[in-house]
Amino acid sequence: MVERSGVVPPAGATRRSSLRLRILFLICLVALPLSAERVIALIGDRQALILEVESDVRDLARRATLAQLEGLTRARTVLEVLSRQSAGLVDDPQGCARLLTRLADEVSGIQGAFVADPAGQVVCAHAPLGMGLNIAERPYFKAALASDDVHMTELFLSRFSGRNVVFLLRTERDAAGAPLAVAGVVLDLQWLSRIAAGSAVEAGVVVEVVGEGGAVLVRYPPLPHIVEHRFPDHPLTRAILAADEGVVTMPGFDDKERIYGFNRFEGLDVHVVVGSETTRVLSPIDRKILATAVAHVVALCCFLLLAWFAAERLVITPISRLTRAVAAVGRGEAAHVNDMGVREFAPLVQAFDEMAQRLSQRNSELRIMNGRLASLARTDGLTGLANRRTFDVQFSQDWVRARGDGLPLTLVMLDVDHFKAFNDTRGHVAGDEALRSVARMLSAAATGTTHLVARYGGEEFIVLMTGAQLQGGVAFAEDVRRLLSEIAIEHPGSLRRRLTVSIGVASMVPTLDGSPDALVAAADTALYEAKRNGRDMVVAHA
Repeated sequence: MVERSGVVPPAGATRRSSLRLRILFLICLVALPLSAERVIALIGDRQALILEVESDVRDLARRATLAQLEGLTRARTVLEVLSRQSAGLVDDPQGCARLLTRLADEVSGIQGAFVADPAGQVVCAHAPLGMGLNIAERPYFKAALASDDVHMTELFLSRFSGRNVVFLLRTERDAAGAPLAVAGVVLDLQWLSRIAAGSAVEAGVVVEVVGEGGAVLVRYPPLPHIVEHRFPDHPLTRAILAADEGVVTMPGFDDKERIYGFNRFEGLDVHVVVGSETTRVLSPIDRKILATAVAHVVALCCFLLLAWFAAERLVITPISRLTRAVAAVGRGEAAHVNDMGVREFAPLVQAFDEMAQRLSQRNSELRIMNGRLASLARTDGLTGLANRRTFDVQFSQDWVRARGDGLPLTLVMLDVDHFKAFNDTRGHVAGDEALRSVARMLSAAATGTTHLVARYGGEEFIVLMTGAQLQGGVAFAEDVRRLLSEIAIEHPGSLRRRLTVSIGVASMVPTLDGSPDALVAAADTALYEAKRNGRDMVVAHA
């Protein structure tokens, strides 16, 4: 396990934020709530405006309903009177025709009328083409016979006029409930449209009269693709048919979004719908909200920009000067920190000056210690030669250079013969001295050259000879063996009674496919070949 000195900083301690950003954050902390309060107030005004518009369209729908109700009430009144007389009119077709013609010409809100007997035979009608027509199989006639009240038909195309029409029908019955006659009036949709126009012009809204099945009977302003067309599956149709009155906000039949108020005619499946376009109503306040938000953002940005430059001038610049001065002291480029001219910095300047003096003294001590440590890290403590790590680094570097230059690398690896027996007979102190003697012999042999002599481990030594051929390595090894034999270190455990070494030599020109380990292995092989052949000799790898 690796131990680290010093205190480990807590999580998040290394996160840094700019002083400028902190100042800007404080400004935003004050300014943004004020801007947000103003925008929220405008949004509240917008919501209040929506509620006001909803109330207005609800009132308009009620007034438009009352206006339309006048025409429908007049048509229902005519129908009631005609229904009560229908039994007698069936027996007087000519008088019936005169009455219906007068009603169609004089009564506003209806285009015509007819009377039919219970068998569906039209006895009289305001239009001569309708006389004698049998409507017994028509759905609206069957619905009128089945109803005890006024029945309003859906919008359908008249065979006689070629126009879309809507009927109000009522069945007259005797005391036993048996039908006597069926009276009907044709609503004047154009007259209803004029009433809708009168309701819409003043308020600038859309007025629609929607009948059963989503049929738009009347619309103002009129649109050909909407008036007298059915929209049974439209969301607006589903909304207004689901309740007698209310307010909804959604796209209309022309796909424009509006706030709609609607009201139902009592006794009829007909709704008056009044809509006001949301864009027309809300655009002014939406523009005001957008303008206010943009103005506040622009003002905040300008203020932040001003604060940025002010902070740069008044705060950041003095701090930067102090930082550079302290850094110069830390690098040894200055002996003390100059006064920054800021009263609050005076204690810091004094503290940094004192710290600079202590740092200068500590740096001198550290440089000396680092030099010693570097030397210890590179050399072997017993022999003073380069250690295994230094050799590995130098070997890797020389391999790359030699490969680029096409030069040979030669390794001379030697091992002290019977060194364990030497330690056992003469002791470890004598063994250490023997290793130092071998090291001195190697250093003496390498004097005046660029060869690297290193202790490879235990009683093994290695010499790196850059640019030397195999013959040069063998000659170097023979010199070492000769020098060691001349000093004749006594070795009682050896046959030769003196300390000897076995030496292996290998040489190689590095290539892209070659490996430094292969050269070391070759030298090691040669070394052990020397040991197997009797020791105290030099063997070169073939």
